[in-house]
Amino acid sequence: MILLFVSVVFISILVGMAISVGAFGTGGKRAKIFEDIYFSIEEVDGIGVVYTKKGDYSAVLKMENPVRKYSADTDSYYEFTSLMASVMQVLGDGYAIHKQDIFVRKQFDMSSIKGKNKDAKKRFLSDAYFRFFNGRSYTEATTYLTITQKGKSGGLKAYDNNKWRDFNVKIQKVADRLKSGGITCRFLGARECQEFADRFFAVDFKNPTTGMTDFKVDSEEIGMGDQHVKVYSLLDVDNVGLPGMIRPYSDTVVNNSVMPEDLLSELDHIPGVDTVIYNQVIFFPNQKREMAKLDKKKNRHASIPNPSNLIAVEDIKAVQDEVARNGKQLVYAHYNLVIKIEADKDFQKVTNNLENIFAKYSIHISKRAYNQLELFVASFPGNCFRLNQDYDQFLTISEAALCLMYKEHQAKGDNSPLKCYYTDRQGVPMPIDTTGKEGKVKYTNNSNFFVLGPSGSGKSFFMHVIWTKTHRKEL
Repeated sequence: MILLFVSVVFISILVGMAISVGAFGTGGKRAKIFEDIYFSIEEVDGIGVVYTKKGDYSAVLKMENPVRKYSADTDSYYEFTSLMASVMQVLGDGYAIHKQDIFVRKQFDMSSIKGKNKDAKKRFLSDAYFRFFNGRSYTEATTYLTITQKGKSGGLKAYDNNKWRDFNVKIQKVADRLKSGGITCRFLGARECQEFADRFFAVDFKNPTTGMTDFKVDSEEIGMGDQHVKVYSLLDVDNVGLPGMIRPYSDTVVNNSVMPEDLLSELDHIPGVDTVIYNQVIFFPNQKREMAKLDKKKNRHASIPNPSNLIAVEDIKAVQDEVARNGKQLVYAHYNLVIKIEADKDFQKVTNNLENIFAKYSIHISKRAYNQLELFVASFPGNCFRLNQDYDQFLTISEAALCLMYKEHQAKGDNSPLKCYYTDRQGVPMPIDTTGKEGKVKYTNNSNFFVLGPSGSGKSFFMHVIWTKTHRKEL
């Protein structure tokens, strides 16, 4: 009897273990999750093409956001939205765009811009000026746009020459469309794509060389040595908190004047944060199939006439009217923030800060992003189709999705031999060509100018720069 009881218990334990392994795996699959991302990266006609093991292939554009921060140019925000909407029309069904805005906290290094003249006496005043700012903290922003075509279900074995040709043609069209819209962009080569993927893996866009470390993953964060990373999903699909109307910018008051700014303009100065990566992913589904799904959903709600279902029917009709009359696209979107801080710091302050940022626009970030590792892996460049469509994506109109894209860049000064350095809004030196005619971009061809300003405004400093450049024949 005892032997029978022991046998039953032992068999029950084995069955339970089998069910557990079948449902959750042994842990080996998660341990090798990074090995299952990329197949290879090769260069095709000067363009780095990234292949994933699921058969998707991607090209990466390095670009500069078109709207200058604090420019107060409302039209620029709408122009960028229209430009990206036209890019979506070019790509079409089966493609996705993954825009990554990376904000890195750095310290100003005077050696990058100080004079290289061997005669130190001639550079004494300039070097003393830069030395004053040496080590000052500032945020550097970099933007990448990854264009991905979804592969066939058979993976890399199911090669389709027509799809490959279509991919090559369309990525060139996208680059040309962006350049025609005034956006500076270029394709990364194979080596640059490899470095980009490595730096994203280490979440290190600051140091000259990157190093990998062990990962410690739980439902709240990812530990990386003396750093830890948390992925914030912007929206919870089970409880989507979005305003009824959204614009590509918001209004802020500066000195009693209303001025436009990006909805996410505060991402570049979150207190205590070393690195922020804002992932913006938009998928382009088959439009007829999505419209048919909306019709089914509308009929399902209409079959039970209660107040909540009637509201749902009205919302679906409004979307269908917008698509039919104005030619809008239905897209699936996903947004997340990958944030890295020191291991001895707590994410609670960061979470509170983000909630305050998005609460101004009635957007509530997800509090149930427990799939930290899966979100991080799906945020790798070219790997966006790993996102769970049922849980990590939501359906919306293309223009609404584009409003949540980051559109701004910091002013970088003039590319000119006549560099008069003033500080930007971050407090680090920025070259300004006050003549407007010596730089790469010509603002005027007038050689005469008159320096006027109150006491202490920098008239003498400016004239010293003009005299120094002229005396050394650097103009």
